[in-house]
Amino acid sequence: QVANILLNGVKYESELNGSGETSEQPLSLKLLCSTICQMPKTLRNLCINHFLGWLSFEGMLLFYTDFMGEVVFQGNPKASHNSDEYQKYNAGVTMGCWGMCIYAFSAAVYSAALEKLEERFSTRTLYFVAYLAFGLGTGLATLSRNIYVVLSLCTTYGVLFATLCTLPYSLLCDYYQSHEFVGSQAEGTRRGMGVDISLLSCQYFLAQILVSLAMGPLMAAVGSASGAMYFASLVSFLGCLFSSLCITYEPPPPAQELPPAEEQQPLLPR
Repeated sequence: QVANILLNGVKYESELNGSGETSEQPLSLKLLCSTICQMPKTLRNLCINHFLGWLSFEGMLLFYTDFMGEVVFQGNPKASHNSDEYQKYNAGVTMGCWGMCIYAFSAAVYSAALEKLEERFSTRTLYFVAYLAFGLGTGLATLSRNIYVVLSLCTTYGVLFATLCTLPYSLLCDYYQSHEFVGSQAEGTRRGMGVDISLLSCQYFLAQILVSLAMGPLMAAVGSASGAMYFASLVSFLGCLFSSLCITYEPPPPAQELPPAEEQQPLLPR
């Protein structure tokens, strides 16, 4: 689907330029920064929502094994290696790795079923359910100390991961079906399908940078790795609300050209 839309994007850009060739303007750093600052509102909202999704997911992913060892198993990684607390922590980290296996398996299964789900449910519904499920999964994991309950909640993590890897790019492809979106290029910018995909993908790395900087002080303030799960749940619910209110799911349909006058005449005279 992305490959087809890439070709269509080039075709639409050529039609808007009035020629069969794309712009020859070189992409400099200044031009790229101008393109980022003046991106269309629909794309900006999609990038913000994508950033919130990766921010909540990375906050959980990077500290999940610590959460299992410190909170669920009540271990202490700073204790002596011969103590029971350190052994509990190691057992929790091992169990956390099994939880990551469950998350990866659920992501694979949900990814395979997502195409069928898109035929029955709207993109808005799938987006909302993914963020809601992840928010509930990370939130409930902090309230339970039952290993089987905590591990079963890992399936919700795979749902959000599969959603973040597919639906935002599918929405961007839908945007490029609209001449209004393709033609929303401000003066002094250079937008295209490749640049827009890059802007969307950069949210993953921005989320990693922010998580790396903020998660250490946050967990120090909370006193345990449960702070990462609280953070992930809160940001996921925020993304759930943002995806419902601010994301454009139905771009304006492309303008339909009227057929020639001779084709509008009836076949048989009245």
